[in-house]
Amino acid sequence: MVRPAMLLLGLLAVAPPAVGQTSPRAIAEIADISGLATSPDGAWVVYRIERPSTVTNSIDVDWYIVRADGAQPPRALGRTGTAMWDDAGTVLPGEAQWAPDSRSIVVRALVDGCVGLWESKIDGSGFHKIVVSDGDIEAFAILPDGVVVAREGPPRAAIARAEEDERERGILADGHVDLASPLYRGSLVNGRPSTQRFTEDWFERRPLLSNVPRTVRAYELESGTVRAATEAEAASLDAAPEAPLSARTSGVLQANNVCLDPSLCGDDELRLSAQASLPDGSTVFTLRDRSYRQSIYRLPAGQTDLRLLIASPGLLSGGRDDRTPCATTPMALICVEASPSVPPRLVRIGLNGQQTIIHTPNHFPDSDGLLAETIVWQVGGSRASGVLIRPKIPGRLPLFITYYRCPGFVRGGLGDEYPLHALAAHGIASLCINVQPHGDTVGERYEIGLETIKAAISDLDRRELVDPARVGMGGLSFGSEVTMWTASHSQILKAAAISSVHVTPSYYWFNARPGRENFARNLERYWKLGPPDQDIARWKQMSSSADITAISAPILMQLPENEMRQSIELVSKLATAHMGELHVFPLAPHIKVEPRQKLAVYERNLDWFRFWLKGEVDPDPSKAAQYRRWLKIGRQENSASTERTQRSVSAISSKR
Repeated sequence: MVRPAMLLLGLLAVAPPAVGQTSPRAIAEIADISGLATSPDGAWVVYRIERPSTVTNSIDVDWYIVRADGAQPPRALGRTGTAMWDDAGTVLPGEAQWAPDSRSIVVRALVDGCVGLWESKIDGSGFHKIVVSDGDIEAFAILPDGVVVAREGPPRAAIARAEEDERERGILADGHVDLASPLYRGSLVNGRPSTQRFTEDWFERRPLLSNVPRTVRAYELESGTVRAATEAEAASLDAAPEAPLSARTSGVLQANNVCLDPSLCGDDELRLSAQASLPDGSTVFTLRDRSYRQSIYRLPAGQTDLRLLIASPGLLSGGRDDRTPCATTPMALICVEASPSVPPRLVRIGLNGQQTIIHTPNHFPDSDGLLAETIVWQVGGSRASGVLIRPKIPGRLPLFITYYRCPGFVRGGLGDEYPLHALAAHGIASLCINVQPHGDTVGERYEIGLETIKAAISDLDRRELVDPARVGMGGLSFGSEVTMWTASHSQILKAAAISSVHVTPSYYWFNARPGRENFARNLERYWKLGPPDQDIARWKQMSSSADITAISAPILMQLPENEMRQSIELVSKLATAHMGELHVFPLAPHIKVEPRQKLAVYERNLDWFRFWLKGEVDPDPSKAAQYRRWLKIGRQENSASTERTQRSVSAISSKR
């Protein structure tokens, strides 16, 4: 074991990374594009860019407009506050609707703590507010006559009074209360610390007063009249149910070898992501393969053969979600493009398939010697896929793996927890694996995940790209569960990291209460788990906390506060065994979304895996205490040595 003094000497001996290497901050501040909307006359498309800032700790949103013919560069319409996110931590896409005359747009925006409606002319003269009230605007629509209809939630002051009243009178711990969360204003809702309660849908949450009747008003912008909306006007706010595919469309797709049931799709079959109609009566279909590589096909009116318009090594969609369609115009599609080597940008795809870049919001550092590519390998009788990011240097590298979904430009796997490009820039090959869909139960899917991981390591070892003795892994949600399963059921990992709750007895008892019957039903259906005091053998098999001695890899835990409490057996046992370190993030949802929390997670994960897989330390003196702690973690065979403090960190240097 290295003494602290020796560690400090090692810190001074480590060289700084090469200039221009991808940094955790650069990844944390990657901008996204969403909210694409085509004007009624087909001449314009508006879109929103979401820019995270670790300086302000906010996600700033700006709206732009571009001509559909691509004749002019985009024009900025202005900034409308900061992004909102849902209870799971997913950033909500931009919401814009056009006036019937195609001369202005209305957007829903969070500005200065209030969610309201703001209008902008297409000339870029700026946004002005049209509806900002005591309650947040939850939905809106613009009718053909130009009237704006908006549904308003309860007054923010009333919500605050209800929260304070609960605090003073005591909270009834019924099935809607998450006992693992701070019960008083333990979440961020529209930028405000707020109290949330469970709905009847698994772990979905809503703020207090979510069940009170809503106010729906109509705003006649020309006259300035505000009145109660009619029943027909209020109905315009109801989301239209997704129409099923027509028999003809289904037949055409199947005749063109498109799989319509994802659970039955073969390795080589394309799946339907989205569809949209063009003004000429033709239809465009966005299809994807198992590796989330999308292609767009056009079906002319009255015909049955799909015509390939364009194929991409990544996504061509309306945002980060591969199921969101591109914006359609009479002459082109406007899409968000993102691939393993290209961060999100806006492109125009003519109906002849010609692609033009419209807007590149990410001045992401050049690959700087990194290679990002989609790879496939065999697992039993099927193929698996993922995105591999590595430096373009010869020799075997340490390998980091994350498991779940890897669409578009992969920043850190699902939830963006692990800085894959930064790891690669520091000489750790990074592999994001797309989940294998087979298996009737969660336990079976864990085993499939483990076999997929083993096969990936074997394939990369055969190609002499990685060192199978230096493998780390991390994940979010199901990816976090597969990480712990791999750590508990194999000796593959040298280090691991997790970022979300795990199935342990404490997880069960926090949730299996009157009013939470859906939780127990889901655990029985998908995990085949009954109560821990009755189903003892099955819990011993499935719980990651059942046998800590089976884990040989040190575990870094970076959990939201409420998920930490539900995993208390696991985190306490790992800490007591000197096999893990825990960092807790207050107010964080399942997916951490605040830019500074993202940055902290990225930096710590980068330091953790450099330390355990390469024996490297960051020379920043402020991190010295971190390395002193880590030197005390691990079983004897994983103990640190002087070698850890003496290696160079330059991952892509010719001196490596």
